[in-house]
Amino acid sequence: MEQFYDKEEDILNIQIQDKGYWKSIELPNGIVIDVTKDGKIISIEILRASEIFSGDVKKVIEIAKPIPA
Repeated sequence: MEQFYDKEEDILNIQIQDKGYWKSIELPNGIVIDVTKDGKIISIEILRASEIFSGDVKKVIEIAKPIPA
């Protein structure tokens, strides 16, 4: 499992598995879930992450790797 944070776009991506991407499911709260054809979650993308993670929980963003340029 790996975490990446795009500071410019304010998106936190949590990569759970490296399997075949099928489609993304966008939830109304700014969370996007990528799944395989058999329904396994392979990644979770959190839009406006700095608004969601604040206080002590903001460490989730601080320890995430920056998105490679």
